[in-house]
Amino acid sequence: KKDQDLAEQAAGSGTPEQESSEPESAPETVELFGFEVDKAIFYGVTLFLAVVLSAGIVFQLDAEKKRKKGNRPNTPGTVDVVVVGTGMPKRGMGWYHLTQLLEMKTVNVRAIVEPFFLNPELCKNVPESFVKLTESLDEADVEMVKSVDDLRPFRRPTMCLIAGRTPDNPKFFAQCVAKGASVIYLEKPGAPSVAELEKMKNLADKAGTKVYIGYNKNVSKYVQKTVDLARKIPNSMVYFCHNNAYQKADLPECFARNSEGMMKNMAIHELALLVTFFDVRVESIDKFKVNTDKLFSEKLTVWKPGTTLPKPEYVSDFSRAAFKIITKDGSNVAVMADRCGGNFSFAVVKDESGKEVQKFEFPDQETQSKVDEQCKQDPEMMPYFFLQSDDYLELKTRVVNSMLAGTDAAGLATIDIGLNALKLAEFGTAQLNKALEAL
Repeated sequence: KKDQDLAEQAAGSGTPEQESSEPESAPETVELFGFEVDKAIFYGVTLFLAVVLSAGIVFQLDAEKKRKKGNRPNTPGTVDVVVVGTGMPKRGMGWYHLTQLLEMKTVNVRAIVEPFFLNPELCKNVPESFVKLTESLDEADVEMVKSVDDLRPFRRPTMCLIAGRTPDNPKFFAQCVAKGASVIYLEKPGAPSVAELEKMKNLADKAGTKVYIGYNKNVSKYVQKTVDLARKIPNSMVYFCHNNAYQKADLPECFARNSEGMMKNMAIHELALLVTFFDVRVESIDKFKVNTDKLFSEKLTVWKPGTTLPKPEYVSDFSRAAFKIITKDGSNVAVMADRCGGNFSFAVVKDESGKEVQKFEFPDQETQSKVDEQCKQDPEMMPYFFLQSDDYLELKTRVVNSMLAGTDAAGLATIDIGLNALKLAEFGTAQLNKALEAL
């Protein structure tokens, strides 16, 4: 019996000690955020994420290569320019700036932003002229978007030229500053109100963004001649006249499109001259005299285009305005603006007795003949584009050259000048309304 038991034990008959196998080793783990994670799972997930990340980087690099970079990308001696608010070809100020910028050798037109024609929700039927523009810009490798927010942050020195509707410009301005604009060229008057332009100035100051306002008459030759002569004549008086070539039937569209009003849209050019060259400020005005003769000052209320019965809308503005400012230190300057006066401007310098010393006209006879011929060849173009083309180009050239040289642009209106001009416009509008309503 004893031998039998020993034999069974030798054969492994199933005692507890013989049936138990060696304990399995515990799986290897790593600690992740305080949790024990299986090492094999950890390495598998890590490898998967690495593959996904690598693919994303490759995709992003590929997309970056395909992004449009402008008509002169990475060309030495250039700055990037983004045009915000191109508007309709041959009518929009932004469009005309764009045509000149595309020809400037020191400019890489990186992108355009057009919030209306490039937004299918707002513009259901894009005009053929704008379609042709987009086709040419696409061939030139210029990016086209409906919002500044759609652009990549600016890495190179970049000028944003903002030529949108005045009520929209504060929003565009803030977006351009946020993207890293080095310089902003802002079409006049910059903002609908003094308060809004002051906010924009504070924003630019904090970001270190330089701001210029496109008052082209600040660099016009006839203005320079006028100012130079006036400074040579003791107690001289200067009279500026600014005309547009609208027909009376065109005024409803003009009033609606320039909703900020004549003083902030048209006469603002002359007000900027008064601020720049004659040191006129609202605080320095002693007398503001309105010429209330209907031939010189007139306010109209017209039916707003696009509105119909039974809910018509109306818009009011000055078709013409004339006034004289006498400052507390004795400066004497006068301004007249006429929407339907023709396609010319002029300035007159008078001596202390009121006698005319010299009149400077713009354009001169040679330039006017050239403009007349251009208008005949292209009647769809706004005439003042031909008339003021050289001044527009000079403004942009000075800004671009200053960016390349790291200096301030000489002779241009800064945002401080723009603020004081806008204050004059608001003050002048109130004075004109008061004088005309009293008739």
